[in-house]
Amino acid sequence: MPTRQPATLRAAAAVISGAIALGLAGCAAVDPPSGAAAHYASGGRHACAVGRPIELDGSSRTFYIDGRCGVVLVRGDGNTVRLQRAVSLSVQGRSDTISVDEGVGSAVIKGNGISLTADSVGSVQVTGQSNSITAPALGSVTVQGDHNAVTTHRKPSDYRVTGQDDTLTVD
Repeated sequence: MPTRQPATLRAAAAVISGAIALGLAGCAAVDPPSGAAAHYASGGRHACAVGRPIELDGSSRTFYIDGRCGVVLVRGDGNTVRLQRAVSLSVQGRSDTISVDEGVGSAVIKGNGISLTADSVGSVQVTGQSNSITAPALGSVTVQGDHNAVTTHRKPSDYRVTGQDDTLTVD
């Protein structure tokens, strides 16, 4: 006659195996697939892996992003974002303030009252009103809209403006 102990051990092993499988499935669901953007809707300090895309959504939030990000997308109004570095940056909103400690390969600014400050920007496209771009080193600049201001230490390699009362200051 078989003892109860082996049956109990088999049942316990099945429960443990199931728990491990569920735990691993839960871990896989938390990590987005390689190349998928990390998404943050609450402010605070976050990190991005080298070259990884990141999306920041919210209104009146403050984000601190550590790392050398790939594509950074900022959506919302009244956000304050501080980045270490980004391959490219896209900002869509109003009254956002973006600071990049090192530099940005390319930036697209769509909105009103957006401020971008960076050490360098390879190329920037601005669409909207009353936006401000400040970078000691700028590559090409395209501005569509009125009352936008661009400030740099040397003349951009290409500067195109379609709008009224836009300014380029080289100091």
